[in-house]
Parts: sequence; structure tokens; C-alpha cells
Amino acid sequence: MALYAMTLLVTGSPEEVEPVASDYREQLRALKGSGRLRAAGEFTAGDGFLVILDVADRMEAEQIARSNPLAEQGLATWMLREWQEI
Repeated sequence: MALYAMTLLVTGSPEEVEPVASDYREQLRALKGSGRLRAAGEFTAGDGFLVILDVADRMEAEQIARSNPLAEQGLATWMLREWQEI
């Protein structure tokens, strides 16, 4: 398994993001249930999220990032970086 840090930068307005955020949280619950989510949180400024994925490879991490409801709706951009715990 490989760890990837996914950052999501929110680009939509709070009014646009809030209805979709519940779908995003549901995606996180599903990832946690399948053992593919190590950690997740929201930046205190409310402008994005950090997610640590525990997945087979970069291809799986990219699939998860692309299927993020916020990104799918054009309300956030994402970036992936392979991450190593110290």
C-alpha cells in the first residue's frame, strides 16, 4: 500500500459548496469503511481539505481524487503527493 496526501482547494462559494459537501463527507465515510482513508480534515479558514489516502498505487489515488464530488462539480481543485510517514 502507498500513502498519498490529497489537498482540495475550494474554489466555489460557500452557498455552492455546502450542498455538495455532504456528498463529499459520505465519500470519506465510504473510504474509511474500506480502509483506504488514513486521515481527513478541513482547513480552519474553510477553504479546503487535506486527506491522507492509503491505497494500492497512484492510479487508485487519482481515481479517488477525480471522483470527489466537489471536484466533479467544479467547486474544488485537487493535488496529490505521495506521502511517507516519519
